[in-house]
Amino acid sequence: MNQLVITALLILGLIIAVLIYEMPFIYGSAYTAPMELGNDSLIIAISDLHLESNERDLGCIGNYLRGLGEDGIYLIINGDLFDKAHGQVLGQSHITELIRRLGLAGISELRGVVYVMAMYDHDPRIGYGEVKYFIDGVNVRVVRGVVKLVIGGRTFWFLHGDYVVKNGLIASLINKLFSGSYDKLVRFAVRAGEGDWVVIGHTHVPGINTELRVANTGSWINRFISATDTAIVIDGSGNVKLINIKCSS
Repeated sequence: MNQLVITALLILGLIIAVLIYEMPFIYGSAYTAPMELGNDSLIIAISDLHLESNERDLGCIGNYLRGLGEDGIYLIINGDLFDKAHGQVLGQSHITELIRRLGLAGISELRGVVYVMAMYDHDPRIGYGEVKYFIDGVNVRVVRGVVKLVIGGRTFWFLHGDYVVKNGLIASLINKLFSGSYDKLVRFAVRAGEGDWVVIGHTHVPGINTELRVANTGSWINRFISATDTAIVIDGSGNVKLINIKCSS
């Protein structure tokens, strides 16, 4: 075997090793939390707020929820709520900061907040698959892994996306360069059924892939691309749409 072939094999092996490292779903499993809601519920999903590095007034999110005039609202925060807290253990102070920055206290129509943590960067860690808090009148369920939500007879999977590809920029490039391959990997990683939807964040690029039934919430910080101030809305019948929430810069 000549030197050129050996070098090529070494480079190929290195590329494969990096890809495997970047794709935790290949070698690890994620905790899955089941959740079932009635047809009177309304889901608002956002992600990538990166609070410590985001100086914007995010109280517009709470104001938006107040203005909906709907009962049975659930806010799902789909990872990267924090920015520099990955080495920390999640505590009450983190949840208090979430409620304060988003202006969530005193919203009578808000039945609960579900915080689906990023698993490999930015967000703090917990010692269990999930924990619950009740602070300032707000019920908060924190899940490190995946939420499997059933609403309107349809199944929705919520995860940040770093369980599939750790680096959000790489995930975005994979999607652009290889015709939605990241979206396909996401569906495969959670074993989504044919009619299921998967809701992610991570890439900071909002959108709805109706063919693959993958929805991305976008981001609330100027990083890689400008903040999109977007959310995914799911009603009690299981309808999915992408919206923009007006928020000052």
